[in-house]
This record gives sequence, C-alpha cells and structure tokens, in this order.
Amino acid sequence: MEGEIISRHFFNVMTPGFQNHFLKDENSKRAILKSRIGKYWKIDVCRNSEGIIRFENGWPQFVNDHCLSIGDFVVFDHTGNFHFNVSVFDHTACEKEFPVEPKNERHENNTRNPHFVLTMKPSFALRQPRVNIPIVFARSSSLGDKSSATLRDPQKRAWPVKLVLETNGRSRVLMCRGWHDFYVSNQLRDGDICRFELNHGSRQTKNAIMDVQISRALV
Repeated sequence: MEGEIISRHFFNVMTPGFQNHFLKDENSKRAILKSRIGKYWKIDVCRNSEGIIRFENGWPQFVNDHCLSIGDFVVFDHTGNFHFNVSVFDHTACEKEFPVEPKNERHENNTRNPHFVLTMKPSFALRQPRVNIPIVFARSSSLGDKSSATLRDPQKRAWPVKLVLETNGRSRVLMCRGWHDFYVSNQLRDGDICRFELNHGSRQTKNAIMDVQISRALV
C-alpha cells in the first residue's frame, strides 16, 4: 500500500459478516476514521492476495459505536495519510443521526451537557411528525423514562413536545406532538442543523429540558 494513490471517496454496503471484517496478510496499514460522533477509530486496513482490501483490528468497535446493521452503507472521504471522514447511511439512504460527544475542553472550568445533532429533512416538517432521537443519547439520558420535553429555541422561547417510547422491534424515543409548532415558528427547512443540549437539572424530572441551537443550511 505504501506510495499508492487511493480514490478520494469510496463506499461499502454492510453485508452479512460485516461485523468482523470489512484475510489479512503482512501488507497492512493503519487508518484513522472520524465520524460525526466526534471520535477517532484506529483500524488496520489489509489487502489479501486477490487485492481485496478489508478492515481488521478496530473495525468491530466502529460497527458497535455506530449501530451498523445489514443494509446500511458507509461513505469514506480520504483526507490524506490514510485519514478518513466517515458518513453513515441507513438502508433508505438517509444519513444516520448520532449524539455528538463533548470535546474535552481543558481550558474551561465547566463541561458541556450531553447533546445530539439532527439535520432537518422533509419528514420533520409533517403536521404529525415522528422525529427520532438518537438511541445512544436517549439511553444515556434516560429519555425513555420521560413523557415530555421542553425545547428552548435561540430566542429563549419554550416549546412543549411529547416524547413517545416505541418498543416494536428496536426501541426508540420520538418527539411528536408539539414538534411541528417548534419547527414552523423557527422557520426550519431541509438541511438546517439543530443541536439539542440537555439541561443538567432536568435529569431527575419527567420533563427533559433541552436548549436548541440552529445552524442554517446554505441556500
């Protein structure tokens, strides 16, 4: 692999067996993957005698952290020196949403509250929406035990939203009634990015308070 030129972008569809490999021989190289979660994964990239490139050590952890399943596909953007920015899509070709890990801000006395990011898409604009909260965030913040949330927009207006826990197949927590009012009043549109930060004081209550920051999509 030394000295070779690789394509700037490539993608791989998750097929049976993807959890363990993506034949390992001596011709291997260490790659660094970074996703929207904000973490880095060190993974061995190996080429077998047939020229097929596969992922080895480190790949199972990446799979677990991104809840990959059969039918998902992953896009790799090579930024140089075997560093890749990675985007994960589900079987419907929609990009998966993940909570963003807080950075270790050593120069600040305070730490960020738990938060996640959602990119607005057409289904979020429906009058009876079902907005999926990333399951990793929902579990770590015990949102499945809460019946409602209050979204505080950048103007400090409060928007009550009903939370629904679904347990059919895979568990998930949805924002339903009240979301449409928040969406319309803040003039959200496809491609806008909302960052939801959980208020620390609401962890022990039945209502989750989340402060929302909005980044507008480029026209």
